[in-house]
Amino acid sequence: MKGFLLLLLVTSVVSGCGRKLPPDCGVVLESGDYDRFEMMERGIARDSDFGIDWFRCSVGQRYINNRCLGEPLFVRWELGISTLEEMNEKAAEQWRMPSLKELSSLRVEGCGNPSVNLNVFPNILVENYWASDESPHTGFRCGMYTYSGATSCRLFDNLERPMLIVRDFGK
Repeated sequence: MKGFLLLLLVTSVVSGCGRKLPPDCGVVLESGDYDRFEMMERGIARDSDFGIDWFRCSVGQRYINNRCLGEPLFVRWELGISTLEEMNEKAAEQWRMPSLKELSSLRVEGCGNPSVNLNVFPNILVENYWASDESPHTGFRCGMYTYSGATSCRLFDNLERPMLIVRDFGK
C-alpha cells in the first residue's frame, strides 16, 4: 500500500511538470506591433477603445528614448491615491489609477511573463499592479498580475505594489 501511495504521489508531481507556460509576449509580438494603441509624445499611449491615455511606464519612472528609466514606485494603495493627488496638483494634470476593466484590457491573449504588450509598455514589471476599484472584502483592493493578466480583488491594501496611470481624453 505504501508503495502504491508513493507511486501515486510521484506520478502526480511528474505530470504537473508537463504544464506548458505561455510564451513571453516579447517573443510573440513583432517589434512595432502596438495593437490598438497610438503612440503619442512624452511616453503616452492613446487607447481610443477606452478614451484614455496611458503613461507607458510605472509611476516613479521616466520615459526616455523608448525606455522606462528609474525605479518604479511601490506603494500601499492609500499612499498611491495621495501620491497621484499630489502629482496632479503640482503638474496641473488629471492622472488617475486605471479601473480593473481598463487594466485587464492590457492583457495580450496567448502570451505571458508579462502578458502585456512590451512595445507599448517597455520594462513593465511582472507584479500585481493596483486598480482603482474597491474590493468587496475589507482590507483588500483590486489589481492585475502582469505575468498572466489575472485580476483579483483580494490584494492586501497594506502591501506595496506598483501603479500605472491613465487620464481621460476627449471629454
